[in-house]
Amino acid sequence: MIWVVMIIAGIITYSTRFSMFNKTIAKKMPAWVETPLHYVPIALLTAIIVPEVLISNDTLNLSIFENLRIIAACVAVFIALISRNVIATIASGLICLWLLQWLI
Repeated sequence: MIWVVMIIAGIITYSTRFSMFNKTIAKKMPAWVETPLHYVPIALLTAIIVPEVLISNDTLNLSIFENLRIIAACVAVFIALISRNVIATIASGLICLWLLQWLI
C-alpha cells in the first residue's frame, strides 16, 4: 500500500513540475491565478524568518526584550531598503548579529 501512495505522489509531483515546462500548455496563466502567486515568496519568507528572529532557541518562548536577533534583523532590513541587494542584506544581518554577540 505504501508503494502505491509513493508512486501516486511521485506522478502528481512530476506532473505539476512538468506542466510548467511543457510547451503545449498555455504560456500565460489566468490573472486570477497569477495575482495571488505574487504574494507567495513574501508569505513563505515571513513564515521562515519571523519565528527565527522572535522565538528564543533556549526556552522556545517569544523573546522580544534583550533579543539581539531583532536588532540584527532591523539592521538587515535597513540595508535591504537602501541597497536592494540580497547578499548585502544577509551579510549585514550576520555581521551585526556576530558583533552584537561578541560585544555583549
